[in-house]
Amino acid sequence: MYVCSCHALTHNHIEAEIAAGARCTREISAACRAGTDCGGCVRNISAILRAARQSETIELETAV
Repeated sequence: MYVCSCHALTHNHIEAEIAAGARCTREISAACRAGTDCGGCVRNISAILRAARQSETIELETAV
């Protein structure tokens, strides 16, 4: 599914940027331009970031 239709970026593109170290919407925008045109996808990018943070927290808690 497309997250940023202006730059034809999918959910997988955004997750790849997070896996590469992006931790905020600005870092994702700098890396792949998502959210830099109309801005309509910024909320979706933020939601993907939140989900990734929650997933990391759950993984850390179960590892301890």
